[in-house]
Amino acid sequence: MDYTQTPPPLVSREEAQKAVVEQALFQAFNPFAGLAQTTASPSKVMVYSVQKGETLSEIAHRYGLSLHKLVEANKIKNPNFVGIGLKLVISNDEVRHMVKRGETLNYIAQRYGVSKELLVERNPLLKWLSDNLYVGQVVYVPVMANKQMQANEVQQKRNTAQAASRQVTARVRGGLEWPVKEATVTSGFGVRWGKAHKGVDLWNQDEAKAPIYAAKGGVVVEAGANRSGYGRMVVLDHGDGLQTFYAHMRSIIVTPGQSVEAGEVLGFMGRTGDSTGYHLHFEVRQDDVPINPLPYLSR
Repeated sequence: MDYTQTPPPLVSREEAQKAVVEQALFQAFNPFAGLAQTTASPSKVMVYSVQKGETLSEIAHRYGLSLHKLVEANKIKNPNFVGIGLKLVISNDEVRHMVKRGETLNYIAQRYGVSKELLVERNPLLKWLSDNLYVGQVVYVPVMANKQMQANEVQQKRNTAQAASRQVTARVRGGLEWPVKEATVTSGFGVRWGKAHKGVDLWNQDEAKAPIYAAKGGVVVEAGANRSGYGRMVVLDHGDGLQTFYAHMRSIIVTPGQSVEAGEVLGFMGRTGDSTGYHLHFEVRQDDVPINPLPYLSR
């Protein structure tokens, strides 16, 4: 049995369960199955037999195709008259997702940004077993929908960052004080070395002797080496979801729960954690979304 093709129509839950178990066992004992547990299959070509009551529009939607593309690829003269058993050549990119322990159909749909109904249409076995997936079961996801999901995610993140920035602007209209006096900005906010740099790096020539100051009054919620890469760090909570982070410190002189005023010394500049030299890594976050601190630091 070819487990990469659409299975024949099933008439009972028992038949569907048997087919899925066979597929899962095939994946478990196939030495090549683990090579691509979640992969994009470029230009996948398959042959599909039209079933009773199906239309070309339904089939095209199921595989993430336009009706025009399906008609052109199969040289169909009249798309309104399609016979049962007609062989359709379907070519499309799709994601081949192998189910892992604990995953549900809702989880897979949310992960790829598609509807649960679309997954059921593309994977007929799910009509019977959508509430009981098996480890090793393969679920096919149309890439067209996946690309739309990625675009939606990018826009959603952009909207979230913009909203957070507006909230920060409203809450720090008086400005933030510089956490390092006479600071030199050695690395800005944004993408750095191919990764997101969530704050700014500030340096002072006094290095280990340079005090680190609270940028705004608040409460100490973290003080210590609690997060990988940040080294010794202080986190201040300023209310309404606004927090500031002070990382790579040499020493800390405040404790969790302590209230501090703007300009109060938190500790001293260091190079602890993932640091290439003495500096302060300073972050501003609104509802845990990193915001560029520079526009809010007082001139």
